[in-house]
Amino acid sequence: MFKAKTKKYRNKILRKITLLLFLLIVLSLLIVLRNFGSLTNKNSIISPLSRTSSPNVKLEKLLLTEKIPFSKINVASDSSFIVSLAEGGEVNISQKKSLDAQISSLQLILSRLTIEGKKFKFLDLRFDKPVIIF
Repeated sequence: MFKAKTKKYRNKILRKITLLLFLLIVLSLLIVLRNFGSLTNKNSIISPLSRTSSPNVKLEKLLLTEKIPFSKINVASDSSFIVSLAEGGEVNISQKKSLDAQISSLQLILSRLTIEGKKFKFLDLRFDKPVIIF
């Protein structure tokens, strides 16, 4: 009688352990398949090129952060940008010089010209001293 109870108890424990192992294996397979699916997804693949930002994007971000309204940015053939301002006028910005410094100069020039009530047609920031055409 005592052996029958222990045998039933042991079988019950073995069924529970088997069920638990089965659930763990199924759960592990689901996790592995889910991770495998995300690896094959093209959007999740890390590209070394995705971290590099083009100078055009950097210039656009700088103009937006400095709140300089512009309508478009064109890349000129001589490694410079031509920015068309929303209020009129074009600005030539060099890719060889610091974009931050040139945007700061542009902001200063725009504020001074606004105070004086003047509008320019073309502003060239590629040189040491900016060239302004009214």
